Amino acid sequence: MIFIVKYTVIMIRLTENDLHDIVVETVNRILSEEGIHIKPENKGKFTATKKRTGKSTEELKHSKNPLTRKRAVFAANAKKWAKNRKK
Repeated sequence: MIFIVKYTVIMIRLTENDLHDIVVETVNRILSEEGIHIKPENKGKFTATKKRTGKSTEELKHSKNPLTRKRAVFAANAKKWAKNRKK
């Protein structure tokens, strides 16, 4: 990362673990402050797709339909956020 502070260049070297910690901390802070906002008209659509097709989230992540794939990836990520939030 490079920051320019009043015409002085400051370089900071971060390891992959540092970046991971920063991202997790930021996501946890955002979730604890605001939470995830899902439009009311979209709530339950992915669950309905899972029930209708009988497929798992992992199977739907490989769907041909881009909207279904997007919802499946979001659901998988949200599950991880929920686990990190409980800690």
